[in-house]
Amino acid sequence: MITDEVSIYNLALNAVGTRSTVALPTEKSREAEVCRLWFGPVRDRVLRAAPWASTRAWARLPLLKQRDDQATWVATDPEPGYQYAYGVPSDMLAPRYLAGYQRFSMSSYPGNKLAIMTNVTDALLTYTKRQEVIGLWDVGLQMAIVYGLAAHITMPLTGKPARAKNAMEQANNFILSAREEDANVDMSVVDSTPSWITARGFTGVIESTRFYHPLGALFTAGEIGV
Repeated sequence: MITDEVSIYNLALNAVGTRSTVALPTEKSREAEVCRLWFGPVRDRVLRAAPWASTRAWARLPLLKQRDDQATWVATDPEPGYQYAYGVPSDMLAPRYLAGYQRFSMSSYPGNKLAIMTNVTDALLTYTKRQEVIGLWDVGLQMAIVYGLAAHITMPLTGKPARAKNAMEQANNFILSAREEDANVDMSVVDSTPSWITARGFTGVIESTRFYHPLGALFTAGEIGV
C-alpha cells in the first residue's frame, strides 16, 4: 500500500523508465528535484479532476454579505443576480455542489478572498479538499497521481515524448474511470438541455434541476511538452 510521497516518486520514476530511485523527498538528486517540483501541482490537478471519495468534504459556509435589494449595489455585495456571498473552506480545492443542488458561482471578493455566490440561505457545501494524507487515497487516485507525475517528469529526465504521452494517457484513464464510477452511484434522472441544442440558440424553458460545479480538466500533451 502506498502511504508516503517517496513511494509516489519511485513509482513515477519506474513508469518513466529510469533506473534511479529516491530515498527522501528532500534529497539533492536530479530525480528528487524534478519530482518535488511537480508533485504538488500534479496532486492538486488530479484531486480537482474527479470526485474522489477520499477528498470529499462538507462545510457550513460563513456568510460574508447579504444583498440589500433596496440599496444601490456596492463592491462588497454579492455579484449581481445573487443574494448571498459566502466564504469558502480553507482546505478547499474546488466546490462541488450545495446541499440542495442549487446554482452558485465562484468569484473574487474584496480582501483577496474567494467567495461562493448563491441565493441559498445557510448554505452547506460539498467540496473537494486538499487531501494530503496519501494513505487515505484509493488506488485509482494514487495511480492517477503516479502517472500524472510521470508524464511531467519524463521530458526533463529522459526527453522521450512517447513515454510522456503514454503516462499522460494512463493518468487520464484513471481520472475518467473515477468520474464514471461516481456518475453511476447516483441513478437520479436530471432534466437538462443538451449542449448541442443550446449551441444552436435554443431558448426553451428546460433547465437542469441539479447544479454541479464543473470538474477540473484532464492532462494535455501541451502542458507536458510533447
